[in-house]
Amino acid sequence: MITVYFDDQCGLCSKEIAVYRRADKSNSFEWVGLSDQTLDLESEGLELVAALERLHVKDSTGRVHVGVDAFITIWQHLPRWRLLAQIASVPPVHWLLSVGYAWFAKRRFKQLTHCQLALKQRSRAQQ
Repeated sequence: MITVYFDDQCGLCSKEIAVYRRADKSNSFEWVGLSDQTLDLESEGLELVAALERLHVKDSTGRVHVGVDAFITIWQHLPRWRLLAQIASVPPVHWLLSVGYAWFAKRRFKQLTHCQLALKQRSRAQQ
């Protein structure tokens, strides 16, 4: 089973994950919204602010993939998306996608209130 940790309070993120969910005909994935109050990210080896900022996927071996690598992991396991995973894995393409995703993720994170609240809560907890 592959676990996808996604920002279910982000409209864009939820729409994209909905596309992948519909494509997951073999039920290979567990889709976990980060707003789930029963979710214990710490026990999963994850941190809320980091997970809100970039997509995180835990593969069937327990390895965590972040950002573009998380998308590639998803795409590799969806029949009509495998070619995209192969293309995205080519080093120059991967680099370009990683730069673009980092820029987009940082911008999205700064614009969403719930992300900023999580960042403030983390800052308070670290003091």
